[in-house]
Formats: sequence, structure tokens, C-alpha cells
Amino acid sequence: MRILFWLMLCVLLPGLGGCANSLFYYPDRVDYEPRLLEPIPHEEVWMDTADGLRLNGWFLKAHGDALATIVYLHGNAQNLTSHAAYVNWLPAAGYNVLIVDYRGYGLSSGTPTRRGVLDDARTAWFYARQRPDVNPEKMILFGQSLGGANAIALAGREKLPGLKAVIADSAFSNYGRIAREKILQIPVLGYVLWPFSPLIVSGGLSPDAVVKKIAPVPLLLIDGDRDEVVPPTHSERLYAKAGAPVLLWTLHGAGHTEALGRFRAGSAPRLLKFMEYALSGDPAKLDPDDQGKLAVTH
Repeated sequence: MRILFWLMLCVLLPGLGGCANSLFYYPDRVDYEPRLLEPIPHEEVWMDTADGLRLNGWFLKAHGDALATIVYLHGNAQNLTSHAAYVNWLPAAGYNVLIVDYRGYGLSSGTPTRRGVLDDARTAWFYARQRPDVNPEKMILFGQSLGGANAIALAGREKLPGLKAVIADSAFSNYGRIAREKILQIPVLGYVLWPFSPLIVSGGLSPDAVVKKIAPVPLLLIDGDRDEVVPPTHSERLYAKAGAPVLLWTLHGAGHTEALGRFRAGSAPRLLKFMEYALSGDPAKLDPDDQGKLAVTH
């Protein structure tokens, strides 16, 4: 409902149409760590952006020798201390995890913008690669919601060195498309405003324009058929545009970013098998159900 309220404000007040592009960001500086059921062991890290900002992050070290390092891009609200619980299980499975707070989130300086947040994802990638405890040739990019859209946009716009897989959970396909869907939810007024939606929210830097360029790096798209925030049609659109190899999971009964929340018991082992496949190049490492679903030509 919050995005609907701000969309109405942006379109009803003259000259504020451009403000709708900022509605994708709901940062805060609250420390949610004390509310976690269990503490998450981590190293607090800092990284500098090309435009002079300081980003805060957590580095979760793998138990034993790391199989790979995952750069995790979180969703559009709160900050990393509220999202870390989605990935806190991965170090025990043998993976380093770097979680970054975008500009304006948590302890990171600056104000979030579409290009700025994308640049922050790139900053995190290259920070992770230069760490002495990271194998720079075995890295995975994983994002949820806004983070999933940015993971696809970054990997599609630039050939990231060391990238072995991209994972996008509940990602939207296009900024303008998701905004148009929200505009249509405004009673009565939405149908009047819908033809003008491209003027309200632009589609620049959207993942659907570049998703095909991720290939031949394996891409995993995850959605839930009950997702009312980002409908599964967005992942389906990305899947249709992607190059091979690509895999789409639609979790029955799942809502937004619930794959590693309410549905973790089934999704986590399956995700580990996907990463095994991506690191080895051997489709036999996939979950048996996924072996027949992997699109190797597209």
C-alpha cells in the first residue's frame, strides 16, 4: 500500500512525476541485529565507491575451505541487518557471503538512486574479489527483489570476472512495468494515469534489456505463484528473454522472497545443488527435478 500512496502523491502533484523513480527504495538505519533469533557471526567491512561514498557490509566466512563466495544484494527496504537471516545458513554449507548495504541504507553514506545502487553492487563485487580469503575465480551473484533486478542488470551490462552463476529471487523485469502494475491498482485514477505511466517511472537500467547477455553464465530465476508484490509474470518474462543455460523455479504457495524464508527447507538443498552445478559445469549435480528443466538452448 505504501508504494500506491506515493505513486498517487507523485502523479497528483504537478512537477513531481520524476519522484516516482525513488519509490523503489525504503532504506532505514535501524539496527535489527538484536532482534535476530540467533546472532550471525560476521566481520563488519567497509568499501569505497567510485563517487566517493562509504558502503557498509557484513562478510560471513565459510566454515572450512570456501567452495565459492556469494555477493548478496538485498531487497528495497530496511537494511542488511534485517536481510542477513536469508543467507545466514550458507557459511555452514561452505560459502563465503558478502552482504552490502546500498548507499543510504544502514550505515552506508549517500542517498539511493537507480544508477547509484547498481554501482554499489559493482563496488561490492570488486571488493570481494580483492580479499585475500576469497578465490576471485569462484564467485556467485545472488539478489532478492530489488537486489535480484540489480544482480541481473549488473551481470548483463558487464562481464564480471570470476562470475559462475547469477541467482535472482522475486526480481521484477522492468522498472516501468512494475510501476504501471502498481498504478493500475489505484482505484479509478489508475486507469486514467496508466497511458502516462512511462512519464511517471522510466524503464532505464532494467534487467529485461540485458538479461540475455548473462549467458553463458548459468542463471536461476525464482518466484512464488502467490507473490502479490512482484507477480511471477516478471520472472517468466525474464526467463523468456534470457540466454541459456537458465532455470526457472515457481514455488507453489509462496509469496514474495519466501524461497529462503518460509520455504527454506525445500529450497536450500535445491539451491546448493544449483550452485554445485554452476561451479562444476556438470548438470548431473542439479536436483533431479531440475535436470529436466534446465534450458540449455534458448
